[in-house]
Amino acid sequence: MALRGPLSRILRSKLGKCSQQTRAESVAVLGAPFCRGQKRGGVEQGPKVIRDAGLVERLSSLDYSVHDFGDLNFPPVEKDEPYMGVKFPRTVGAANKMLSGAVSRAVGAGHRLVLLGGDHSLAIGSVSGHARQCPDLCLIWVDAHADINTPMCSPSGNLHGQPVAFMLKELQDKMPSIPGFSWMKPFLSSRDLVYVGLRDVDPGEHLILKNLGIQYFTMRDIDRLGIQRVMEVALDHLLGRYPIAVTSRFLIPNEKQHLFRNKKPSFNFSFLTRFSMWGLNESASSIKIPRYLYT
Repeated sequence: MALRGPLSRILRSKLGKCSQQTRAESVAVLGAPFCRGQKRGGVEQGPKVIRDAGLVERLSSLDYSVHDFGDLNFPPVEKDEPYMGVKFPRTVGAANKMLSGAVSRAVGAGHRLVLLGGDHSLAIGSVSGHARQCPDLCLIWVDAHADINTPMCSPSGNLHGQPVAFMLKELQDKMPSIPGFSWMKPFLSSRDLVYVGLRDVDPGEHLILKNLGIQYFTMRDIDRLGIQRVMEVALDHLLGRYPIAVTSRFLIPNEKQHLFRNKKPSFNFSFLTRFSMWGLNESASSIKIPRYLYT
């Protein structure tokens, strides 16, 4: 899938500070086995299952040098009581702080990073780690869920539904001081965020999206327009504000291994592969945009 015409030409000429660097020749794969952003065990198996599904081999087929850095080890946090309804705040905060540092070091070393997770609360650390190297980045969030609840409006108190709220500058006055997150400072403006694939959005999230005027595309939009057109419009919205980080949640290939068995997946593994190849190959190779892919 390649971008063509005026948009492609504009993208070649409007590159952000970090996109003026030469194309990265290596891709770093980093696993983050973690499950405390929500109540169910099993999502911490995500990195292993995605590796076993052949993602590293498929990325290698793009003619990049792929370096698998293994998995991070998140030490347990004792006496992690809920705070204002937020569950496991200190555990999630400490894991994201460690992850942010690891991501920042990998990107700073010149790698294009693919983070393998399972628990979307880790997006706090993964995206903030990139922002430490490229503070003017934009974010494309590929998921059925907006994950932009604040602790005050979250129906469940689970932090996997709140990571974007920690990132946005416009929500700073809506975010209480949560134990474990004193290190985290908002770094992203709402105009630099685009959602792709929304299907299940909470009432409080609807209000935030509306009030902040955040650009989004639903699954219905993708069915109607096609993913190429959706991504062209998303990139057009973000023109001049690069680099772009992409965070996504996908179904793994074997339905029996699906870590969210009671949830309808947003996308399948075939889409993940095509999206990965488009993000790493078409954008980086054809139009020279540095792109970071999260799963």
